[in-house]
Amino acid sequence: MKQLTISVVTLLAVAIFAGAASADGVNDAISAADKAYGGGDYKETSTQLQTALALVNQQLIDLLVGALPDPPSGWTADDAEGIDASAVGAGFFATLVVERTYSAPDGSKINLTIAANSPMLISLRMFVSNPMMASMAGETGMKKVTACGYDAIEHFGDGSYDMHVLAGNATLISIEGSQESDEEHIRTLANATDCKTIVGIVE
Repeated sequence: MKQLTISVVTLLAVAIFAGAASADGVNDAISAADKAYGGGDYKETSTQLQTALALVNQQLIDLLVGALPDPPSGWTADDAEGIDASAVGAGFFATLVVERTYSAPDGSKINLTIAANSPMLISLRMFVSNPMMASMAGETGMKKVTACGYDAIEHFGDGSYDMHVLAGNATLISIEGSQESDEEHIRTLANATDCKTIVGIVE
């Protein structure tokens, strides 16, 4: 299942959003788009609307970063990273992506990724509704569970363990370790995640 996930770190190597989005910037871009449209300049209209969308998406990313769980007791965490994937040509993976790496007391590294509007949701929901689909697709070690109030899929394979929470209608929350012994760590982090708040931001 890890092959299905693209690291936000890789995306950031392609492009990083510069500057903080502001309400004034959004309003300015929308006003400029309205003026350009009224003057028949459709290219400039498109450019300004895309600018407004990018600024709004950055605000959504900031909200998602703020909704990430604090490290559980005894844990530490790196700074969160977020990107508008659709703006860097990675819309096939998701639109907005936020990631943070946590360190458990025993040194294990656990990655939590929020992906808004991820195409992966379609296939994962098929697995949830019909577990036989996983076998037909050649996926083994998959099990339907519940996490933070939503359906989720646990996946064991090649000595690793990860969990994918199918939150809301368009939000995928993935928590991944590097070894099967990370199972309890991942469940601990899943229980510490306010998935409903995250869904409320995205949807």
